[in-house]
Amino acid sequence: MPMKRRVIIDTDPGLDDALAILFALGSARFDVLGVTTVAGNIGIERTTRNAGGLLAVMGRSDIPVIRGSDIPLTRELQDIVAIIHGSDGLRGITLPEPLNLPLEDASGWIAKTLAAAEPGSVDILALGPLTNIARVITEHPEALKGIGQIIAMGGTLNEPGNSGPRSEFNFASDPEAVSVVIGCAAHLKVVLVPLDVTRKVRAQLDFVNGLPETAHGNLAREVLQAYMLDGRQSRALHDPCVMLMALEPGLFRLETIRLDVDLGIEPDAGSLLVDERGTPVAVAMGVDTEGALALLRSGFV
Repeated sequence: MPMKRRVIIDTDPGLDDALAILFALGSARFDVLGVTTVAGNIGIERTTRNAGGLLAVMGRSDIPVIRGSDIPLTRELQDIVAIIHGSDGLRGITLPEPLNLPLEDASGWIAKTLAAAEPGSVDILALGPLTNIARVITEHPEALKGIGQIIAMGGTLNEPGNSGPRSEFNFASDPEAVSVVIGCAAHLKVVLVPLDVTRKVRAQLDFVNGLPETAHGNLAREVLQAYMLDGRQSRALHDPCVMLMALEPGLFRLETIRLDVDLGIEPDAGSLLVDERGTPVAVAMGVDTEGALALLRSGFV
């Protein structure tokens, strides 16, 4: 067996976040050091509770949940995705009570964990707005040596946006945080997984129905069925792509693109801008869809 990847999952669960977390906990290829939460798909109290409930499903009382930022760095919190994720973030799916009370101060906890780690040994898997990660970068620069890579789901280059015409929800939620994270790509490995790729990795009904009859496989099926309640025959698996990238980057075609971020006003705040004066960033622009789905399925056995 290859060495487990030591990771911190930063998340705002959310249906596709839930699927990504269940995969990571069930795949046996991750050493999850902690789950930090951020307001995004829903407010911070609910995202934190959902994260704790997902860990409870897997019996993982050893993994702490740490409550993070409840608002973006400088803007007001958006509240536009309840139509997709429901007012509880999971469209009414009932999770068990968290096994432990959450800790506080996600960015401080991340910094402390990174500072104690071997250089380059911890990956940050970012599934939501990048507020917590930006706070680590700006407030605790001495801890960044512990980061192996930051893999973030967000943005779009050639695909239409899902927040504004050119903006994706995670990045639109806190454009200033995106700017901080992309800016650090000059000296840290930052990998972006945008809508250009995640919309190609889709759960069809046969994938949903074929998930194994395990505890987390059954919950993953319930999550995907809830994701399709509006009559869709498939759903893009946005956040699980981050986990797949961490395990098998060869499934993706990476390009180095010089990027900046639109820090203007809505509707396109947070949009990625290709700019020769921007920071070179690794961006996933292609994917082996069948290989990605096979790897995802393997995490629910």
